[in-house]
Amino acid sequence: MFYITETDQQLNRLQDISRLGAFVYIVSSNDYYHPQLTSTVAVYIRPLSSKHGFIIPIDHTEGVNVEKERVYELLKSYSSLYTINKKELLYHFNLLDSIDVSLLYSMVNFDRLEINKDNSTVNYFYSKYQDLDFVNKLIPISKIYEYCEKIYTQVEKTIKLDIPEGFDFYNKTATSVFYLLEQAGLGIYYEAFNELFKPRNKLFNIYDNTVLTSYNLYNVTSRPTNAFNSVNFAAIPKSEQHRKCFRPKNDYFVEFDFDGYHLRLLCEQINYELTNESAHKQLAKLYFEKDNITDDEYNEAKQINFHAIYGKIPEKWAFLEIFEKIDSYIKDLWTRYQDEGKILAPISKKPFTGKLKDMNPQKLMNYVMQSLETSRNIIILKEVLRYLKEKKTKVVLYTYDALLFDFSKEDGKDTLEDIKKILESDGKYPVKFKYSNNLVL
Repeated sequence: MFYITETDQQLNRLQDISRLGAFVYIVSSNDYYHPQLTSTVAVYIRPLSSKHGFIIPIDHTEGVNVEKERVYELLKSYSSLYTINKKELLYHFNLLDSIDVSLLYSMVNFDRLEINKDNSTVNYFYSKYQDLDFVNKLIPISKIYEYCEKIYTQVEKTIKLDIPEGFDFYNKTATSVFYLLEQAGLGIYYEAFNELFKPRNKLFNIYDNTVLTSYNLYNVTSRPTNAFNSVNFAAIPKSEQHRKCFRPKNDYFVEFDFDGYHLRLLCEQINYELTNESAHKQLAKLYFEKDNITDDEYNEAKQINFHAIYGKIPEKWAFLEIFEKIDSYIKDLWTRYQDEGKILAPISKKPFTGKLKDMNPQKLMNYVMQSLETSRNIIILKEVLRYLKEKKTKVVLYTYDALLFDFSKEDGKDTLEDIKKILESDGKYPVKFKYSNNLVL
C-alpha cells in the first residue's frame, strides 16, 4: 500500500521534503505500558506539505521492517518535528528539538489537549491482549495507520498555533529534565506495593522490584503531577504501612526538604530579606513579639504564612512590612495583568493571559508563584542530574518542595554535601535532610 514506507527510495522522497516540517507519532509496543518498558514498533510521519501521512514499520509482523537508525536519520533531517508527547518520544528517539503539541496547546489555551484514540480494531486487540507487551505488533498496520491519521486531524490546528513566550524553557529544559528524572524508578517490596497501592496492572510500570513514575507537564501553572497506572506518586499516603512499601536500590533514601520554600520564593520577589533561620519561626517572632516560640505558636505561624502566600493577608498583622509588600505585589501583578493582558512568570517567562478563566488578584499571584517554584526546581534538577551523571546515587522523586535521592555509600558523604550546596543556592534556600531505609522519613 502506498502509505507504508519500506524502501530507501521511499525514505529518500520523505527526506526530500524535510525542510517543510512534519508531525510524528511513535507506535510503541504497548500504549498502556510505561514508555521505558516498550520498544518502537513503527513510526507515523505526516509531512506538513502532504495530504496524508506515511507509516514506517520498524518491528512489525507486516511489511519490510526498516532499521531504526535509518528512521532516526530521516526524522533528524526535518526542519521541525511536532509530536503529541515529547517526553515519550525521547524514550524512542533523541530528538531534543521536537515540539510538544500538547504542551503548546496547554500553554496557549490553559487547558489539556484531549485526543480521541478510539478505533474499533485497536480496541478489540487491547480488550483481548492488553497484558502483552507487544500487542501493537499484532494489530494490522493498516489499522494502526488509520488510528494515526485520526490523531493527526485532531492536532492539526494546534500545530499552526504561534509559539508563546517561555515555550522553549518547558519544551526543551523541563521535558529533558523530567525524562531523565523518570529513568531510575523507585525500589519497592513487590507484594506489599501491589497489595496496598493496587496499580491497574502490575506489568505496566513494574519490573525487577522497581516501579516507574511518569510526570505530566500539561498543567495550567506548569507544576507537574506524577501519576501512572492508577498510583499518584506526588501524594504517597503518609501511613507507615504505605511508606514501608518502598526500599532504596542503593543504601539509603535521603530526602532534602526546602525550608519555607514558597514563603522564601515570595519574599525574594518582594525584596523582603529572610535569614537562614526557619522562615516560619522568623515570622512567628514578629507575630508573637518574642524570641522563644512554642510549638503551638510555630504551627499557628505556619498557618498564617500558608494563607498569606495564597493572598489571604491576616488583618491582625496587615501592618507588618512583609504583608504590606505582599499586598503591594498582588496589586501590581493584577494591574499589569489588566493593563497589558498578560503577566510573565519569573525565570521561565511563561505568559499568563486573559484566556485564564475566573481570574482574581490572589489566584493570579498563586499561579505565578507555582510557576516560579516549578521553574526554579527545573533548573536545580538540571544541575543535580548533571552532577550525579557518573554516580550511583540517583534522584528518584520530586514533590514540589522536596527531592528524594537513592543514595549509594560508594559515592561518599561529600556527594550529599555537594547536593545540599546546589539546592541551597548560596544559602538563599536552606534545606533539611532525613534518611531512612524506607519512606518513613
